Amino acid sequence: MILDSLGIPYEILEASDRIGGRIYTHRFNGDKGATAPINTPARYDYIDIGAMRYPNIGFMKRVFDLFELLQLDKDGLLIEYKFSSEHTFQHYNGRRYPGVAQSNDIFDVSVENGGTVPSAYVAWGADSVAAEVYKPFTDLFKSEKFSKAWAVLQQEDSHSTRAYMRGRKENPLPEAVVQWLETFETATGLYNDAFVESVMDAMDFGSVDAVRNPKGGLGYSWYCIDGGSDIITRKMISIISTEPLTEKRVTNLASTPKGMAVTYQKSGATTTEYSQVICTVPMGCLAGIDIPVGDLSYLQRMAIRSLNYDTSTKIALKFESRWWEDPKIMPHGPIKGGMSSTDLPIRTCVYPSYGFSSSGQVPGVLLASYTWAQDAQRLGGLAAGVKGSKADKVLIDLTLKNLSQLHGVPVEKFGPLLDHYAYDWHNDENARGAFALFGPAQFSQKDSGSSLFASVKAPAAGGKLHIAGEATSAHHAWVLGALNSAWRAVYNALGMREDAKEKREVLIKKWGVPDEEDTTDLLKLAALSSYGYL
Repeated sequence: MILDSLGIPYEILEASDRIGGRIYTHRFNGDKGATAPINTPARYDYIDIGAMRYPNIGFMKRVFDLFELLQLDKDGLLIEYKFSSEHTFQHYNGRRYPGVAQSNDIFDVSVENGGTVPSAYVAWGADSVAAEVYKPFTDLFKSEKFSKAWAVLQQEDSHSTRAYMRGRKENPLPEAVVQWLETFETATGLYNDAFVESVMDAMDFGSVDAVRNPKGGLGYSWYCIDGGSDIITRKMISIISTEPLTEKRVTNLASTPKGMAVTYQKSGATTTEYSQVICTVPMGCLAGIDIPVGDLSYLQRMAIRSLNYDTSTKIALKFESRWWEDPKIMPHGPIKGGMSSTDLPIRTCVYPSYGFSSSGQVPGVLLASYTWAQDAQRLGGLAAGVKGSKADKVLIDLTLKNLSQLHGVPVEKFGPLLDHYAYDWHNDENARGAFALFGPAQFSQKDSGSSLFASVKAPAAGGKLHIAGEATSAHHAWVLGALNSAWRAVYNALGMREDAKEKREVLIKKWGVPDEEDTTDLLKLAALSSYGYL
């Protein structure tokens, strides 16, 4: 879309037979679900395996600008995502809540009740303890420009979240508290990743403020797409000038005197020369593409191989009906949207935020389990099995059992299980990881000549190869990261043109500058790369 606005011709090569990457909607009823009218049951027979929710915060303005450009508001497709809801459950340490709370320590995690967490922290609450750790940084992002706040946060990039919490100068947290926070606030092992990632996550999930559409209209904290997130990519494809070429897996990239030679496979090998290449594949896939020694620096090769990606596994179950919305089944009342959480293997259960006004009974599709990090690795080992295999049966039996424990409802009351779909992003041949989630010091720009993150933001192959994708943005795991990286890649690519100055002015006029980018810094990175310093 950006290239179209600049009048620059292009081709899109896609390895998959599906367009969208990690925007991926699985429909149990196939394509007819994608075209079913709003508020008809057939429309809601789906689960978003990839991106599924969009926080209404200042950072995400570029995402909502895209939604406006695609007229999602006008078409009634942008609806409230219910991040929380009444009657959901927490189930930890073998205890379920809501229920009869005997004390503030409803899950018996305090030292006094046989756990390991000092009672003062339990009384304060996990949410409050974690928020206090991140507050100095999240407040800075609210009050200062992104670049200034980011520079301050980078000073802590050598720490994992666990190390920062335990070792900070003021009020360091005991290990038992850190482990408790990780269990209740995120995924198992995630605190071993960069502290920077946890701060960014805290802002994305904890700083929600309705900032859109000040003239009136929509003002929810979270949004989703009625009918599935892949409507975004479907609409984008419908308006761009060049249709993507699918099932063309790139195997080689090499600079030539006039541009870049790109070799891709389908029924055989084909090599085409382009003036420049913008490469948006995830790092795990990029590592599998042959690129000559001179076209990538040592640091860029190191970054492609070692920048950390998280794991994510989703398990969707299709029941005959939405039993969780049935007051006759649910002991504490029906659940409409929101999520329940647990330390059981399924960890997080997400209820649909759509289909409430359907003209008939909607399918009972439930995101029974959404996991990350080690939790996702363990379920992913079962999710890799073929449907109907022994591993698949173990996975579904475990998921149903955990759902029963979480809700306090016998499995037989769920009604017939009609279908299921389990997906582990590390087992996706075109992803090989869910999303970037860096380890300690992988962001750091204290020394730009040794920053892995800076190296992949800089042009390669003499300025003709540009690495993009959410891993090259500060906003990992969000559509925003992909959008910001696309802008940066185009900005860098324009530098090779004779009309670079004019085109860059048009780019900025039409598309602005992402908050995380500074054009002066991008020019410096390009210069460092051209002289072999990155």
